[in-house]
Amino acid sequence: MHRNAIKIDYLKNHAACIPQLAKYSHDEWRPIYDKAGMTLGDAVASYAQRVNLDTLPLALVAIYHDMVIGTGSLKLQDLDVRPQLTPWMGGIFVVKEYRGRGVATALIHQLIKEACRLSVKRLYLWTSSAEVLYANLGWVSLERFDYCGHEISVMQRELRSQANPLS
Repeated sequence: MHRNAIKIDYLKNHAACIPQLAKYSHDEWRPIYDKAGMTLGDAVASYAQRVNLDTLPLALVAIYHDMVIGTGSLKLQDLDVRPQLTPWMGGIFVVKEYRGRGVATALIHQLIKEACRLSVKRLYLWTSSAEVLYANLGWVSLERFDYCGHEISVMQRELRSQANPLS
């Protein structure tokens, strides 16, 4: 898989894939969905709210040969126990067979550009498995604690405003 073969686009342009993305997310983060009392249908509804271009929530998808292989979102809220923190980058997901090939990093970089375009000054995220990846991309850990049976790190990144964030 050549990195240039991956296209990052808005979920809005690929809304037909929402049910599949919701299933991926629901399967990947089932304990969190269960704790929140969210069904697969709720996950579909959540993705359907992310088809925005100029406001949050907003989702991007990674496409390889016309197949959606990953996603990531900018959200107003992503961690119920930290409601004071906003906005968030979250839901970074890559289909298993495409992991380790730079897809998540490409999504993260494009989400940061989108946040800058929307004049976001600071982003938060939480992770139970990719703290090193995010640290290598400029994120700083704020705290660690147990959440739904997983040790998580809440991280933040200060964003520079860019005159042309998509360049």
